[in-house]
Amino acid sequence: MRFSARILLGALFCASAIAKLSSVESFDLYVFSFRLFSFDLSSLAARFLIIAELLLGLGLMSGFWRKTVNWCCAIMLGGFSLFLAWRWDLGDQASCHCFGDVLDMNPWQSLLKNAGLAALLAVGWKAPGRDWLDSRLWKSIVTAAACIAVTLAVFLFWTPGFWWRIVGHRSENLVEEKWEPFRDEYGLDKGREVVLFLSPLCEHCQHCISKVSTIIDRHSLPEDRFHLVFMTVTDQPEDMEKLIPYFFEQAATADRGLDRHIITYDLFLPMTDGMMPLVCLFEDGRLAAEYSYNTLDEKALVDFLR
Repeated sequence: MRFSARILLGALFCASAIAKLSSVESFDLYVFSFRLFSFDLSSLAARFLIIAELLLGLGLMSGFWRKTVNWCCAIMLGGFSLFLAWRWDLGDQASCHCFGDVLDMNPWQSLLKNAGLAALLAVGWKAPGRDWLDSRLWKSIVTAAACIAVTLAVFLFWTPGFWWRIVGHRSENLVEEKWEPFRDEYGLDKGREVVLFLSPLCEHCQHCISKVSTIIDRHSLPEDRFHLVFMTVTDQPEDMEKLIPYFFEQAATADRGLDRHIITYDLFLPMTDGMMPLVCLFEDGRLAAEYSYNTLDEKALVDFLR
């Protein structure tokens, strides 16, 4: 009974970590939405939370370092529960991303889930350890190898965006010659302006507007300097009247009423070389910098507008 409870708890910890990884961009944005850290630090924090959860799950199932793993699990469950209680007290009913986008749970439901996990932890607290690896040295070697492997896997396969800036990756997809007629038509040829090129059905575009919206709030940036350029996705332009509200709904962010324009896909795609989203910084109509969702530099964007 005790051993089964421990294995089940470990499997649930691992499942929660893997579910977060499957939608890590959403989890990044969830951490960032609290405006405690920059987006880069938020993405790091999100990944280390996932790594910790995965390692604790593996520790529970392996039986290694039982007391240490038990107390770490108790501390993690307690910390998350206090956080959820705070969100619930504030009236927050949004998903807490405990299981990423796989399972939508509000703070109250997650508190109940944590109570169940705590019960499993209590039952399995004194479960006997596995005797297949008694050597403390070998346990240490296996544990260190697992920590390194899990950390490398998370950061290699779910690389945070700031890494691409560190290695010098640059987005150069906007064809300025094709944008210039629209630039002049929209009156964006003077001053410093930020233009987002988006598709209403693109998941990365939805994440991008959520990220930019949080940056605007976090730094009190002037909203009139941001412009949204949407690509039509049907042959009926009037469909965009329904698709744009759907876009903001899927992005889980309010429609701020930012200046917006719509360009048909046959003109939009050659202009962006088929890439989206693009976040372009223009100074007096000329392209000063271009970013994708992953490489968007919060500091550079803020400095540009100040």
